[in-house]
Amino acid sequence: MIKGIIFDMDGTILNTIEDIKESVNHAMRHFNLTEKTLQEVKDGVGRGAINLIEDVVPKNTSRSDINKIYDVYQKHYDDNSNQNTGPYPGILDLLKYLKDTGYQLAVVSNKLEYLVKELNFQTFKGYFDVSIGETKDMPIKPAPDMLYKALDELKLTKDEVLFIGDSDVDMMTATNANIKSVGVTWGYRSKEVLLKHNAAFIINQADELIKIIDEVNSHGND
Repeated sequence: MIKGIIFDMDGTILNTIEDIKESVNHAMRHFNLTEKTLQEVKDGVGRGAINLIEDVVPKNTSRSDINKIYDVYQKHYDDNSNQNTGPYPGILDLLKYLKDTGYQLAVVSNKLEYLVKELNFQTFKGYFDVSIGETKDMPIKPAPDMLYKALDELKLTKDEVLFIGDSDVDMMTATNANIKSVGVTWGYRSKEVLLKHNAAFIINQADELIKIIDEVNSHGND
């Protein structure tokens, strides 16, 4: 029986890409590097900010320079992370419904944890019982550790949750944690990518998740 829902953040419940792109290009301009298109930034999102910077800088960039560019990016993003960012259509209604219906909710993101907690409070009205992000002692997705921590804090088992995400990284994380995954098509990766990485279900709009939960519960999560 599904009792809890764990969500990815960027590309799943929150459209952050314009602010991420602006912070990336702020860093690119600062170091006289070529600015990146929206698609180039989308392609790099999902594996943590330092990996995003590694993807968008020239291939021969030194580790020292990558760290400097990352620092400029992260400072700008910390100060401007909510300029053009907002929930995807139907997400707030979905979260309210799930909360009112008695489901426990968690958000698990490769975004730095203080930003995840801040966005939960400011944007999502504290709907999430648990907010987990990148910290120095927490391996990021696709390692399953964040999902295990969410399960522990929710006091639920693997069979009592679904993990909702928009990327190959999210689907791999669910597989690594042995949790059923739901891929969303409105985020930063295509339906084909989600299916290739073993999404158990695909949804095209937020309220379709309710049908998936009912379907899983009716079949005993087998």
